[in-house]
Amino acid sequence: MRTKGYLLRQGLALFAATLVTLFLIAVIWEFWLEAQAFRLLDWGPPPDFDTASRWRFILTCTGFAAIAMIVPGCLCLRLIWRLRHRYRQLLAARARSNHLAQHDGLTGLMNRHYFMTRLHARLSPLLEQTALLVIDINAFQSINDAYGNTAGDYALRRMASRLNRVRAVGDPLLGRLGGDEFVVALTGALSPRDILDQAQSLQRQVQQPLVCGSGRVTLEATIGIAIAPLHATSADQLLAAAYDAMHDARSRGERIRLQESCLSQAQQEDLQRAQRLRQALDHGEIVPFYQPVVSLSNRETVGVEILARWQHPERGLVPPDEFIPLIETLGLMPEMTRHLLDTAMHDSRQWPGARFLAVNITASYLEDQSFTAQIAALLEAHAFPADRLEVEITENVLIERLDIVQQNLNRLHGMGVHVSLDDFGTGYSGLYHLARLDIDKIKIDRSFFDAEEIRQDNLVRLIIAMGRSLGMAVVAEGIEEERLAERLAQQGCHLGQGYLFGRPMPANALYDHLVSRVHETVNP
Repeated sequence: MRTKGYLLRQGLALFAATLVTLFLIAVIWEFWLEAQAFRLLDWGPPPDFDTASRWRFILTCTGFAAIAMIVPGCLCLRLIWRLRHRYRQLLAARARSNHLAQHDGLTGLMNRHYFMTRLHARLSPLLEQTALLVIDINAFQSINDAYGNTAGDYALRRMASRLNRVRAVGDPLLGRLGGDEFVVALTGALSPRDILDQAQSLQRQVQQPLVCGSGRVTLEATIGIAIAPLHATSADQLLAAAYDAMHDARSRGERIRLQESCLSQAQQEDLQRAQRLRQALDHGEIVPFYQPVVSLSNRETVGVEILARWQHPERGLVPPDEFIPLIETLGLMPEMTRHLLDTAMHDSRQWPGARFLAVNITASYLEDQSFTAQIAALLEAHAFPADRLEVEITENVLIERLDIVQQNLNRLHGMGVHVSLDDFGTGYSGLYHLARLDIDKIKIDRSFFDAEEIRQDNLVRLIIAMGRSLGMAVVAEGIEEERLAERLAQQGCHLGQGYLFGRPMPANALYDHLVSRVHETVNP
Protein backbone atom coordinates (compact mmCIF):
# COMPACT_ATOMS: atom_id res chain seq x y z
CA MET A 1 0.00 0.00 0.00
CA ARG A 2 1.48 3.38 -1.04
CA THR A 3 2.01 5.99 1.68
CA LYS A 4 0.84 9.58 1.57
CA GLY A 5 4.46 10.76 1.28
CA TYR A 6 4.99 8.53 -1.75
CA LEU A 7 1.91 9.90 -3.49
CA LEU A 8 3.02 13.47 -2.70
CA ARG A 9 6.51 12.86 -4.11
CA GLN A 10 5.11 11.32 -7.27
CA GLY A 11 2.72 14.24 -7.69
CA LEU A 12 5.49 16.81 -7.25
CA ALA A 13 7.71 14.97 -9.72
CA LEU A 14 4.93 14.93 -12.31
CA PHE A 15 4.23 18.64 -11.68
CA ALA A 16 7.90 19.57 -12.08
CA ALA A 17 8.32 17.51 -15.25
CA THR A 18 5.21 19.08 -16.82
CA LEU A 19 6.30 22.59 -15.86
CA VAL A 20 9.79 22.12 -17.31
CA THR A 21 8.27 20.71 -20.51
CA LEU A 22 5.97 23.74 -20.90
CA PHE A 23 8.87 26.12 -20.19
CA LEU A 24 11.03 24.49 -22.87
CA ILE A 25 8.16 24.60 -25.38
CA ALA A 26 7.69 28.35 -24.72
CA VAL A 27 11.45 29.03 -25.10
CA ILE A 28 11.62 27.08 -28.37
CA TRP A 29 8.58 28.90 -29.71
CA GLU A 30 9.75 32.40 -28.83
CA PHE A 31 13.38 32.13 -29.98
CA TRP A 32 13.16 29.73 -32.92
CA LEU A 33 9.84 28.17 -33.88
CA GLU A 34 7.81 31.42 -34.10
CA ALA A 35 9.78 32.83 -37.04
CA GLN A 36 9.75 29.47 -38.82
CA ALA A 37 5.97 29.15 -38.39
CA PHE A 38 5.28 32.66 -39.72
CA ARG A 39 7.36 32.04 -42.84
CA LEU A 40 5.88 28.60 -43.42
CA LEU A 41 2.30 29.78 -43.05
CA ASP A 42 2.93 33.04 -44.92
CA TRP A 43 1.66 35.22 -42.09
CA GLY A 44 4.02 38.00 -42.82
CA PRO A 45 6.98 39.13 -40.71
CA PRO A 46 7.00 37.82 -37.11
CA PRO A 47 6.48 40.24 -34.21
CA ASP A 48 9.61 42.23 -33.39
CA PHE A 49 9.95 41.83 -29.63
CA ASP A 50 13.14 42.40 -27.75
CA THR A 51 14.71 39.63 -25.72
CA ALA A 52 13.44 40.95 -22.36
CA SER A 53 9.85 41.01 -23.61
CA ARG A 54 10.12 37.47 -24.86
CA TRP A 55 11.46 36.26 -21.52
CA ARG A 56 8.65 38.05 -19.69
CA PHE A 57 6.15 36.28 -21.95
CA ILE A 58 7.83 32.91 -21.31
CA LEU A 59 7.87 33.33 -17.54
CA THR A 60 4.30 34.65 -17.48
CA CYS A 61 2.98 31.67 -19.48
CA THR A 62 4.92 29.23 -17.31
CA GLY A 63 3.65 30.86 -14.13
CA PHE A 64 0.02 30.73 -15.24
CA ALA A 65 0.51 27.10 -16.27
CA ALA A 66 1.90 26.32 -12.82
CA ILE A 67 -1.10 27.96 -11.13
CA ALA A 68 -3.45 26.10 -13.49
CA MET A 69 -1.87 22.79 -12.51
CA ILE A 70 -1.50 23.34 -8.76
CA VAL A 71 -5.20 23.70 -7.95
CA PRO A 72 -6.47 20.58 -9.83
CA GLY A 73 -3.35 18.69 -8.77
CA CYS A 74 -4.10 19.33 -5.10
CA LEU A 75 -7.70 18.30 -5.65
CA CYS A 76 -6.60 15.09 -7.39
CA LEU A 77 -4.17 14.25 -4.59
CA ARG A 78 -6.88 14.85 -2.02
CA LEU A 79 -9.27 12.61 -3.98
CA ILE A 80 -6.67 9.87 -4.32
CA TRP A 81 -5.90 10.02 -0.61
CA ARG A 82 -9.59 9.77 0.28
CA LEU A 83 -10.08 6.85 -2.09
CA ARG A 84 -7.05 5.14 -0.59
CA HIS A 85 -8.40 5.68 2.89
CA ARG A 86 -11.80 4.30 1.89
CA TYR A 87 -10.15 1.30 0.25
CA ARG A 88 -8.22 0.59 3.44
CA GLN A 89 -11.42 0.81 5.41
CA LEU A 90 -13.06 -1.62 2.98
CA LEU A 91 -10.21 -4.11 3.33
CA ALA A 92 -10.33 -3.81 7.12
CA ALA A 93 -14.10 -4.33 7.12
CA ARG A 94 -13.74 -7.36 4.89
CA ALA A 95 -11.04 -8.78 7.17
CA ARG A 96 -13.26 -8.22 10.21
CA SER A 97 -16.19 -9.82 8.42
CA ASN A 98 -14.14 -12.87 7.50
CA HIS A 99 -12.80 -13.11 11.03
CA LEU A 100 -16.29 -12.91 12.53
CA ALA A 101 -17.53 -15.54 10.09
CA GLN A 102 -14.75 -17.93 11.11
CA HIS A 103 -14.27 -17.14 14.80
CA ASP A 104 -16.36 -17.04 17.92
CA GLY A 105 -17.38 -13.48 18.72
CA LEU A 106 -16.97 -13.95 22.48
CA THR A 107 -13.67 -15.81 22.82
CA GLY A 108 -11.97 -15.13 19.49
CA LEU A 109 -11.36 -18.84 18.95
CA MET A 110 -12.37 -20.68 15.79
CA ASN A 111 -16.08 -21.35 15.67
CA ARG A 112 -17.50 -24.81 15.09
CA HIS A 113 -17.93 -24.50 11.32
CA TYR A 114 -14.45 -23.11 10.64
CA PHE A 115 -12.81 -25.58 13.04
CA MET A 116 -14.49 -28.53 11.32
CA THR A 117 -13.40 -27.17 7.93
CA ARG A 118 -9.78 -27.00 9.10
CA LEU A 119 -10.05 -30.44 10.70
CA HIS A 120 -11.48 -31.91 7.50
CA ALA A 121 -8.55 -30.46 5.55
CA ARG A 122 -6.13 -32.17 7.93
CA LEU A 123 -7.84 -35.53 7.59
CA SER A 124 -8.11 -35.47 3.79
CA PRO A 125 -5.91 -37.16 2.83
CA LEU A 126 -5.17 -38.84 6.16
CA LEU A 127 -1.39 -39.09 6.28
CA GLU A 128 -0.67 -38.20 9.90
CA GLN A 129 -2.27 -39.06 13.20
CA THR A 130 -4.66 -36.44 14.59
CA ALA A 131 -5.99 -36.44 18.15
CA LEU A 132 -9.18 -34.55 18.98
CA LEU A 133 -9.85 -33.43 22.55
CA VAL A 134 -13.36 -32.23 23.46
CA ILE A 135 -13.36 -30.18 26.69
CA ASP A 136 -16.60 -29.67 28.61
CA ILE A 137 -16.59 -27.28 31.58
CA ASN A 138 -18.52 -28.95 34.42
CA ALA A 139 -21.26 -27.04 36.26
CA PHE A 140 -20.59 -23.87 34.30
CA GLN A 141 -24.24 -22.85 34.53
CA SER A 142 -23.74 -22.24 38.25
CA ILE A 143 -21.58 -19.18 37.39
CA ASN A 144 -24.38 -17.67 35.31
CA ASP A 145 -26.92 -18.41 38.05
CA ALA A 146 -24.78 -16.99 40.86
CA TYR A 147 -23.03 -14.06 39.20
CA GLY A 148 -24.97 -13.34 36.01
CA ASN A 149 -24.36 -13.80 32.30
CA THR A 150 -21.72 -11.07 32.19
CA ALA A 151 -19.59 -12.98 34.65
CA GLY A 152 -20.19 -16.15 32.64
CA ASP A 153 -18.98 -14.46 29.45
CA TYR A 154 -15.92 -13.22 31.30
CA ALA A 155 -15.22 -16.74 32.54
CA LEU A 156 -15.45 -18.14 29.02
CA ARG A 157 -13.01 -15.54 27.73
CA ARG A 158 -10.61 -16.35 30.54
CA MET A 159 -10.90 -20.08 29.82
CA ALA A 160 -10.18 -19.49 26.13
CA SER A 161 -7.13 -17.40 27.01
CA ARG A 162 -5.81 -20.07 29.38
CA LEU A 163 -6.32 -22.92 26.90
CA ASN A 164 -4.59 -20.87 24.24
CA ARG A 165 -1.56 -20.44 26.49
CA VAL A 166 -0.99 -24.17 26.89
CA ARG A 167 2.16 -25.23 25.11
CA ALA A 168 0.73 -27.85 22.81
CA VAL A 169 2.59 -30.71 21.19
CA GLY A 170 2.08 -31.34 17.50
CA ASP A 171 0.31 -28.76 15.38
CA PRO A 172 -2.62 -27.53 17.51
CA LEU A 173 -6.03 -26.18 16.49
CA LEU A 174 -8.22 -24.62 19.18
CA GLY A 175 -11.89 -23.79 18.84
CA ARG A 176 -15.14 -23.32 20.70
CA LEU A 177 -17.94 -25.69 19.77
CA GLY A 178 -20.59 -23.70 21.61
CA GLY A 179 -21.73 -23.03 25.16
CA ASP A 180 -19.07 -24.24 27.57
CA GLU A 181 -17.45 -26.73 25.18
CA PHE A 182 -14.01 -26.29 23.67
CA VAL A 183 -12.07 -28.50 21.27
CA VAL A 184 -8.37 -29.03 20.53
CA ALA A 185 -6.89 -30.92 17.57
CA LEU A 186 -3.29 -32.14 17.70
CA THR A 187 -1.58 -33.50 14.57
CA GLY A 188 1.72 -35.30 14.45
CA ALA A 189 3.57 -38.40 15.62
CA LEU A 190 2.07 -38.43 19.12
CA SER A 191 1.98 -41.37 21.49
CA PRO A 192 -1.06 -41.98 23.74
CA ARG A 193 1.09 -40.78 26.64
CA ASP A 194 1.80 -37.48 24.90
CA ILE A 195 -1.91 -36.97 24.24
CA LEU A 196 -2.87 -37.75 27.84
CA ASP A 197 -0.16 -35.38 29.13
CA GLN A 198 -1.60 -32.66 26.90
CA ALA A 199 -5.09 -33.34 28.25
CA GLN A 200 -3.82 -33.07 31.81
CA SER A 201 -2.16 -29.73 31.01
CA LEU A 202 -5.48 -28.44 29.70
CA GLN A 203 -7.21 -29.78 32.79
CA ARG A 204 -4.82 -27.92 35.09
CA GLN A 205 -5.49 -24.66 33.24
CA VAL A 206 -9.23 -25.07 33.75
CA GLN A 207 -8.77 -25.87 37.48
CA GLN A 208 -6.97 -22.63 38.27
CA PRO A 209 -9.11 -20.34 40.50
CA LEU A 210 -11.18 -17.79 38.60
CA VAL A 211 -12.37 -14.44 39.98
CA CYS A 212 -16.08 -13.91 39.30
CA GLY A 213 -17.74 -10.88 40.79
CA SER A 214 -16.83 -10.76 44.46
CA GLY A 215 -15.91 -14.44 44.72
CA ARG A 216 -13.46 -17.00 43.45
CA VAL A 217 -14.57 -20.21 41.80
CA THR A 218 -12.71 -23.35 40.80
CA LEU A 219 -13.99 -25.24 37.79
CA GLU A 220 -13.47 -28.76 36.56
CA ALA A 221 -13.48 -30.11 33.01
CA THR A 222 -14.30 -33.45 31.43
CA ILE A 223 -12.16 -34.28 28.41
CA GLY A 224 -12.93 -36.89 25.78
CA ILE A 225 -10.23 -37.98 23.35
CA ALA A 226 -10.46 -39.68 19.97
CA ILE A 227 -7.66 -40.35 17.52
CA ALA A 228 -7.71 -40.53 13.75
CA PRO A 229 -7.25 -42.99 12.11
CA LEU A 230 -7.57 -45.29 15.13
CA HIS A 231 -11.15 -44.32 15.99
CA ALA A 232 -12.40 -42.50 12.89
CA THR A 233 -11.33 -41.37 9.42
CA SER A 234 -13.48 -38.27 8.86
CA ALA A 235 -13.88 -35.02 10.80
CA ASP A 236 -17.53 -35.68 11.76
CA GLN A 237 -16.79 -39.22 12.85
CA LEU A 238 -13.80 -38.10 14.90
CA LEU A 239 -15.83 -35.42 16.68
CA ALA A 240 -18.61 -37.90 17.42
CA ALA A 241 -16.06 -40.38 18.83
CA ALA A 242 -14.53 -37.67 21.07
CA TYR A 243 -18.04 -36.70 22.28
CA ASP A 244 -18.76 -40.35 23.12
CA ALA A 245 -15.55 -40.57 25.11
CA MET A 246 -16.43 -37.36 26.98
CA HIS A 247 -19.94 -38.62 27.83
CA ASP A 248 -18.49 -41.96 28.96
CA ALA A 249 -16.02 -40.15 31.21
CA ARG A 250 -18.81 -38.08 32.77
CA SER A 251 -21.03 -41.11 33.40
CA ARG A 252 -18.14 -42.97 35.07
CA GLY A 253 -17.00 -40.01 37.14
CA GLU A 254 -13.71 -39.65 35.29
CA ARG A 255 -12.02 -36.45 34.17
CA ILE A 256 -10.18 -37.70 31.05
CA ARG A 257 -11.09 -40.62 28.85
CA LEU A 258 -9.67 -42.00 25.60
CA GLN A 259 -12.13 -43.54 23.17
CA GLU A 260 -11.95 -47.33 23.33
CA SER A 261 -13.92 -48.50 20.30
CA CYS A 262 -11.67 -48.62 17.26
CA LEU A 263 -12.33 -49.06 13.59
CA SER A 264 -13.07 -52.54 12.38
CA GLN A 265 -10.31 -54.61 10.90
CA ALA A 266 -11.70 -54.05 7.40
CA GLN A 267 -11.85 -50.28 7.94
CA GLN A 268 -8.27 -50.22 9.20
CA GLU A 269 -7.13 -52.23 6.18
CA ASP A 270 -8.93 -49.81 3.86
CA LEU A 271 -7.27 -46.91 5.63
CA GLN A 272 -3.84 -48.49 5.31
CA ARG A 273 -4.42 -49.05 1.60
CA ALA A 274 -5.44 -45.42 1.22
CA GLN A 275 -2.31 -44.21 2.99
CA ARG A 276 -0.13 -46.56 0.96
CA LEU A 277 -1.73 -45.35 -2.26
CA ARG A 278 -1.15 -41.73 -1.29
CA GLN A 279 2.52 -42.53 -0.69
CA ALA A 280 2.71 -44.36 -4.03
CA LEU A 281 1.47 -41.27 -5.82
CA ASP A 282 3.94 -39.05 -3.99
CA HIS A 283 6.86 -41.42 -4.71
CA GLY A 284 6.07 -41.78 -8.42
CA GLU A 285 5.10 -45.46 -8.24
CA ILE A 286 2.00 -44.86 -10.38
CA VAL A 287 3.27 -44.63 -13.94
CA PRO A 288 1.75 -44.36 -17.41
CA PHE A 289 1.50 -47.36 -19.70
CA TYR A 290 0.65 -46.85 -23.34
CA GLN A 291 -1.62 -48.85 -25.65
CA PRO A 292 -1.26 -48.18 -29.39
CA VAL A 293 -4.14 -46.83 -31.48
CA VAL A 294 -3.76 -47.75 -35.16
CA SER A 295 -5.29 -46.73 -38.45
CA LEU A 296 -7.26 -49.74 -39.68
CA SER A 297 -6.58 -48.85 -43.32
CA ASN A 298 -2.78 -49.19 -43.18
CA ARG A 299 -2.13 -50.44 -39.58
CA GLU A 300 0.05 -47.42 -38.81
CA THR A 301 0.23 -46.40 -35.13
CA VAL A 302 -1.25 -42.91 -35.04
CA GLY A 303 -1.56 -42.45 -31.29
CA VAL A 304 -1.54 -44.04 -27.85
CA GLU A 305 -3.92 -44.13 -24.91
CA ILE A 306 -2.45 -43.39 -21.48
CA LEU A 307 -3.32 -46.04 -18.87
CA ALA A 308 -2.35 -45.95 -15.20
CA ARG A 309 -0.35 -48.77 -13.62
CA TRP A 310 0.98 -49.12 -10.08
CA GLN A 311 4.54 -50.40 -9.88
CA HIS A 312 4.42 -51.75 -6.34
CA PRO A 313 7.90 -52.36 -4.88
CA GLU A 314 6.77 -55.69 -3.38
CA ARG A 315 3.76 -56.87 -5.40
CA GLY A 316 5.05 -55.78 -8.79
CA LEU A 317 2.60 -54.42 -11.34
CA VAL A 318 -0.83 -53.78 -9.76
CA PRO A 319 -3.78 -53.76 -12.19
CA PRO A 320 -5.88 -50.57 -12.32
CA ASP A 321 -9.05 -52.26 -11.06
CA GLU A 322 -7.42 -52.57 -7.64
CA PHE A 323 -6.50 -48.93 -7.11
CA ILE A 324 -8.37 -46.64 -9.54
CA PRO A 325 -11.69 -46.78 -7.57
CA LEU A 326 -9.82 -45.93 -4.36
CA ILE A 327 -7.94 -43.12 -6.11
CA GLU A 328 -11.25 -41.54 -7.11
CA THR A 329 -12.76 -42.06 -3.65
CA LEU A 330 -9.81 -40.25 -2.06
CA GLY A 331 -10.17 -37.35 -4.51
CA LEU A 332 -6.70 -37.96 -5.95
CA MET A 333 -7.77 -38.49 -9.55
CA PRO A 334 -6.92 -34.92 -10.71
CA GLU A 335 -3.47 -35.16 -9.19
CA MET A 336 -2.85 -38.60 -10.72
CA THR A 337 -4.09 -37.45 -14.14
CA ARG A 338 -1.76 -34.44 -14.10
CA HIS A 339 1.14 -36.70 -13.11
CA LEU A 340 0.40 -39.17 -15.91
CA LEU A 341 0.06 -36.41 -18.51
CA ASP A 342 3.24 -34.73 -17.35
CA THR A 343 5.19 -37.98 -17.65
CA ALA A 344 3.59 -38.92 -20.97
CA MET A 345 4.36 -35.56 -22.59
CA HIS A 346 7.96 -35.94 -21.48
CA ASP A 347 8.15 -39.52 -22.82
CA SER A 348 6.64 -38.52 -26.18
CA ARG A 349 9.73 -36.48 -27.03
CA GLN A 350 11.65 -39.71 -27.66
CA TRP A 351 9.07 -41.30 -29.97
CA PRO A 352 9.48 -41.21 -33.75
CA GLY A 353 6.73 -39.32 -35.53
CA ALA A 354 3.97 -37.09 -34.20
CA ARG A 355 1.40 -39.27 -32.45
CA PHE A 356 -1.49 -38.14 -30.31
CA LEU A 357 -1.89 -38.80 -26.58
CA ALA A 358 -5.33 -39.85 -25.34
CA VAL A 359 -6.14 -39.64 -21.64
CA ASN A 360 -9.34 -40.53 -19.82
CA ILE A 361 -10.79 -37.75 -17.65
CA THR A 362 -13.16 -38.56 -14.79
CA ALA A 363 -16.09 -36.50 -13.56
CA SER A 364 -14.25 -35.19 -10.49
CA TYR A 365 -11.59 -33.60 -12.71
CA LEU A 366 -13.75 -32.55 -15.64
CA GLU A 367 -16.03 -30.55 -13.33
CA ASP A 368 -13.07 -28.72 -11.76
CA GLN A 369 -13.08 -25.02 -12.64
CA SER A 370 -9.27 -25.04 -12.93
CA PHE A 371 -9.19 -28.11 -15.20
CA THR A 372 -8.56 -26.29 -18.48
CA ALA A 373 -5.98 -23.96 -16.92
CA GLN A 374 -4.01 -26.95 -15.63
CA ILE A 375 -4.12 -28.65 -19.02
CA ALA A 376 -2.93 -25.43 -20.67
CA ALA A 377 -0.06 -25.18 -18.17
CA LEU A 378 1.07 -28.73 -18.97
CA LEU A 379 0.96 -28.06 -22.71
CA GLU A 380 3.01 -24.91 -22.29
CA ALA A 381 5.53 -26.50 -19.94
CA HIS A 382 6.33 -29.27 -22.43
CA ALA A 383 5.75 -27.24 -25.62
CA PHE A 384 3.37 -30.05 -26.57
CA PRO A 385 1.03 -29.28 -29.50
CA ALA A 386 -2.55 -29.03 -28.30
CA ASP A 387 -3.87 -30.79 -31.40
CA ARG A 388 -1.96 -33.91 -30.37
CA LEU A 389 -3.78 -34.19 -27.06
CA GLU A 390 -7.08 -36.02 -26.86
CA VAL A 391 -9.36 -36.00 -23.82
CA GLU A 392 -11.60 -39.02 -23.41
CA ILE A 393 -14.84 -38.73 -21.46
CA THR A 394 -17.53 -41.29 -20.78
CA GLU A 395 -21.26 -40.86 -21.21
CA ASN A 396 -21.93 -41.30 -17.49
CA VAL A 397 -19.55 -38.46 -16.67
CA LEU A 398 -21.53 -36.06 -18.81
CA ILE A 399 -24.90 -36.77 -17.24
CA GLU A 400 -24.12 -35.33 -13.82
CA ARG A 401 -23.29 -31.69 -14.57
CA LEU A 402 -23.54 -31.12 -18.26
CA ASP A 403 -23.32 -27.31 -18.05
CA ILE A 404 -19.88 -27.22 -16.41
CA VAL A 405 -18.62 -30.04 -18.61
CA GLN A 406 -19.79 -28.16 -21.69
CA GLN A 407 -17.94 -25.01 -20.65
CA ASN A 408 -14.71 -26.90 -20.03
CA LEU A 409 -14.97 -28.79 -23.31
CA ASN A 410 -15.54 -25.55 -25.20
CA ARG A 411 -12.39 -24.12 -23.63
CA LEU A 412 -10.45 -27.22 -24.61
CA HIS A 413 -11.61 -26.88 -28.20
CA GLY A 414 -10.58 -23.25 -28.16
CA MET A 415 -7.08 -24.40 -27.19
CA GLY A 416 -7.04 -26.99 -30.00
CA VAL A 417 -7.43 -30.10 -27.83
CA HIS A 418 -9.57 -32.91 -29.29
CA VAL A 419 -12.41 -34.58 -27.36
CA SER A 420 -13.63 -38.15 -27.75
CA LEU A 421 -16.67 -39.89 -26.27
CA ASP A 422 -15.53 -43.16 -24.68
CA ASP A 423 -17.61 -46.31 -24.21
CA PHE A 424 -20.21 -45.02 -26.64
CA GLY A 425 -23.54 -46.80 -26.37
CA THR A 426 -23.10 -48.02 -22.80
CA GLY A 427 -24.58 -44.92 -21.12
CA TYR A 428 -28.04 -43.42 -21.02
CA SER A 429 -27.94 -40.49 -23.39
CA GLY A 430 -25.15 -40.82 -25.93
CA LEU A 431 -27.14 -39.29 -28.80
CA TYR A 432 -28.17 -36.35 -26.62
CA HIS A 433 -24.56 -35.63 -25.79
CA LEU A 434 -23.50 -35.90 -29.42
CA ALA A 435 -26.06 -33.23 -30.26
CA ARG A 436 -25.15 -30.91 -27.38
CA LEU A 437 -21.38 -31.21 -27.26
CA ASP A 438 -18.60 -30.67 -29.76
CA ILE A 439 -17.24 -34.22 -29.97
CA ASP A 440 -14.44 -35.09 -32.41
CA LYS A 441 -14.37 -38.84 -32.02
CA ILE A 442 -16.50 -41.70 -30.67
CA LYS A 443 -15.10 -44.95 -29.32
CA ILE A 444 -17.18 -48.10 -29.75
CA ASP A 445 -17.16 -50.09 -26.53
CA ARG A 446 -15.76 -53.60 -26.72
CA SER A 447 -19.03 -55.03 -25.37
CA PHE A 448 -20.56 -54.57 -28.85
CA PHE A 449 -18.17 -57.20 -30.18
CA ASP A 450 -19.36 -59.81 -27.70
CA ALA A 451 -22.81 -60.06 -29.29
CA GLU A 452 -23.82 -62.52 -32.00
CA GLU A 453 -22.14 -61.83 -35.29
CA ILE A 454 -25.26 -60.61 -37.15
CA ARG A 455 -26.34 -58.26 -34.38
CA GLN A 456 -22.73 -57.14 -33.96
CA ASP A 457 -22.43 -56.18 -37.60
CA ASN A 458 -25.72 -54.28 -37.62
CA LEU A 459 -25.03 -52.31 -34.45
CA VAL A 460 -21.44 -51.50 -35.29
CA ARG A 461 -22.31 -50.60 -38.88
CA LEU A 462 -24.98 -48.22 -37.57
CA ILE A 463 -22.59 -46.50 -35.14
CA ILE A 464 -19.88 -46.14 -37.78
CA ALA A 465 -22.32 -44.67 -40.29
CA MET A 466 -23.64 -42.23 -37.69
CA GLY A 467 -20.14 -41.12 -36.72
CA ARG A 468 -19.06 -40.58 -40.31
CA SER A 469 -22.25 -38.63 -41.11
CA LEU A 470 -21.51 -36.31 -38.16
CA GLY A 471 -17.92 -35.81 -39.31
CA MET A 472 -16.46 -37.75 -36.38
CA ALA A 473 -13.67 -40.28 -36.34
CA VAL A 474 -14.67 -43.72 -35.07
CA VAL A 475 -12.47 -45.95 -32.90
CA ALA A 476 -13.17 -49.62 -32.14
CA GLU A 477 -11.87 -50.83 -28.78
CA GLY A 478 -11.00 -54.37 -27.72
CA ILE A 479 -9.93 -55.74 -31.11
CA GLU A 480 -8.21 -59.08 -30.59
CA GLU A 481 -8.78 -60.90 -33.88
CA GLU A 482 -7.56 -60.09 -37.36
CA ARG A 483 -10.91 -61.07 -38.84
CA LEU A 484 -12.70 -58.42 -36.74
CA ALA A 485 -10.16 -55.74 -37.70
CA GLU A 486 -10.62 -56.44 -41.40
CA ARG A 487 -14.41 -56.35 -41.17
CA LEU A 488 -14.34 -53.04 -39.26
CA ALA A 489 -12.02 -51.54 -41.89
CA GLN A 490 -14.42 -52.62 -44.63
CA GLN A 491 -17.32 -51.02 -42.76
CA GLY A 492 -15.51 -47.68 -42.67
CA CYS A 493 -14.16 -47.63 -39.09
CA HIS A 494 -11.17 -45.31 -38.94
CA LEU A 495 -9.13 -46.47 -35.97
CA GLY A 496 -8.67 -49.57 -33.84
CA GLN A 497 -7.30 -50.42 -30.44
CA GLY A 498 -6.78 -53.76 -28.73
CA TYR A 499 -4.40 -56.62 -27.98
CA LEU A 500 -4.15 -57.41 -31.69
CA PHE A 501 -2.13 -54.22 -32.17
CA GLY A 502 -0.39 -54.12 -28.83
CA ARG A 503 -0.96 -54.53 -25.11
CA PRO A 504 -0.44 -51.62 -22.67
CA MET A 505 3.31 -51.18 -22.31
CA PRO A 506 5.82 -48.90 -20.57
CA ALA A 507 7.52 -46.03 -22.38
CA ASN A 508 10.70 -47.93 -23.33
CA ALA A 509 8.72 -50.85 -24.75
CA LEU A 510 6.53 -48.45 -26.72
CA TYR A 511 9.62 -46.81 -28.18
CA ASP A 512 10.93 -50.19 -29.37
CA HIS A 513 7.48 -51.00 -30.77
CA LEU A 514 7.28 -47.74 -32.73
CA VAL A 515 10.84 -48.05 -34.05
CA SER A 516 10.18 -51.60 -35.23
CA ARG A 517 7.02 -50.48 -37.01
CA VAL A 518 8.96 -47.71 -38.74
CA HIS A 519 11.59 -50.24 -39.90
CA GLU A 520 8.89 -52.58 -41.15
CA THR A 521 7.37 -49.74 -43.16
CA VAL A 522 10.72 -48.74 -44.68
CA ASN A 523 11.83 -52.32 -45.34
CA PRO A 524 8.67 -54.35 -45.94
